[in-house]
Amino acid sequence: RHIERAKLADELGFSALWLRDVPFNVPSFGDAGQMFDPLVYLGALSQSTSQIGLGVASLILPLRHPAHVAKAAASADVLSGGRLLLGVASGDRPQEYPALGMSFEDRGARFRDAFGYIRQVLDDYPRFDSDHGRLDGSMDMLPKPTAGRIPMLVTGSSRQLMPWIGENADGWI
Repeated sequence: RHIERAKLADELGFSALWLRDVPFNVPSFGDAGQMFDPLVYLGALSQSTSQIGLGVASLILPLRHPAHVAKAAASADVLSGGRLLLGVASGDRPQEYPALGMSFEDRGARFRDAFGYIRQVLDDYPRFDSDHGRLDGSMDMLPKPTAGRIPMLVTGSSRQLMPWIGENADGWI
């Protein structure tokens, strides 16, 4: 009854619904997190609600390619009429990283790179080099966020120093 409850929260004037990004159920961690993929679920919620903010707390950036995150986030933002709040994190379940062929130890650096990539790829015909890829200004990503930029909130430290979070994020969870 997720959608039914989301509609009710919207009708009652709640400020936001928040989703979690938990790719795998790791029983030793103590909870299964959320069953649905948050980016897919945002699409469903964007069409089932009209006023309530739609937040992810938090998308695990090192486990996803930032181009896909940017495209999905901008899509959810546009489809919802600018209601997306994108919480991002470096992740805290070590078992998930090898399952996706990634190292847990360097997640902080990959988080920073992915964060910057998302910020830049949504500019018009971006030019930049990143560990995640290079864009030479010859192509553009669509759609563009409703307000020109997706609000990105860092969860915890995400293996970053507070000055970096203050200079780069729109908020801190």
